[in-house]
Amino acid sequence: MNDAIIREDELQVLLNSLDEVRVSYPLFEGDFLVARPEGAGFRIELPASRETFQGWLAAYGPMAGELPTYADLQECMFASGIARYVNQAAFDAMLASYGQLKKTVFFGLDTNLFYHGFASNNPGISHSSYLIVDTVRDEIAYAINRKYPAKLIGEMTAHAPGHRELIGELENKRMKRSRKAAYLALKEYRTIRDRAMEIAAPGPHTHLSEENDRNIVRALRKFEEERYALPVLLTADIYMADLCMAEGLEYFYFDRPYRQEATTCTAPAFRRLLFDLAAVFGFVGCNGFTIFGEYGGKGNDLDELKVRFGDDEAYRAFTRELEICRRLSALGITR
Repeated sequence: MNDAIIREDELQVLLNSLDEVRVSYPLFEGDFLVARPEGAGFRIELPASRETFQGWLAAYGPMAGELPTYADLQECMFASGIARYVNQAAFDAMLASYGQLKKTVFFGLDTNLFYHGFASNNPGISHSSYLIVDTVRDEIAYAINRKYPAKLIGEMTAHAPGHRELIGELENKRMKRSRKAAYLALKEYRTIRDRAMEIAAPGPHTHLSEENDRNIVRALRKFEEERYALPVLLTADIYMADLCMAEGLEYFYFDRPYRQEATTCTAPAFRRLLFDLAAVFGFVGCNGFTIFGEYGGKGNDLDELKVRFGDDEAYRAFTRELEICRRLSALGITR
């Protein structure tokens, strides 16, 4: 097969050959994202709405839980730094007001904000200002190691027999929940763990999200009682906001938009988005190519992708340009 193993930044070699980038999920009918070069970046349009995704998923019955949703698309857009919360400006204003306090302010990150890449996308907050409750770390770790058994791959193939080859790449690889945990949340955790402060929860980690949520809130409340500091829980979960209110803990609730609008982004942000989509969805179609985030033979390197080309000529052209770029990069020339 005409397959090439690449890394995230090498997606640019693929993008350079395209006047327009059309991204689809092969098991669905139609594109869900279209991007066109604009200045030094891209203009992104989202032709598939939340309702469009719901219609696509309806045809797959019990298998729908393993297929991409509009929420998954939105999560990838947050992780890449392209999407913004509805009330982001209110948070920015609140952040400025915290600078006037005599107390040191710490920010506790709820699990969902690790999936959103919050710390990476908010460089104005020092990583040393973050608190990580060990329950959050355990929730991420618990979600990572779920793999597809052959039986489930067979059931998925039965629902989409025309895509047997693509689905087969996922056998014994991470299921959707685990892909999201590994490629989004774990990567973000590794980004900040060396400078952030980790604190213990008052109770053991469980597999009940409600109990874990209470542990997170109470851990921050205990931190506040023991130190002359103000912990603020950052969350995109309205239930967590209610818990904070009940426990008297300072918090900020981030409101996600119901519908993502057309927007612009930088070239690195778009590469990040395309990478995250391939990783979280398992694979995506892109102008006749297929980009795999998970695939047979992939090791533990989370930064690798596989690109499959439909014809020899496109494959040869891409690998030729890729080899030139790799040789230039190996020279270590900088401005």
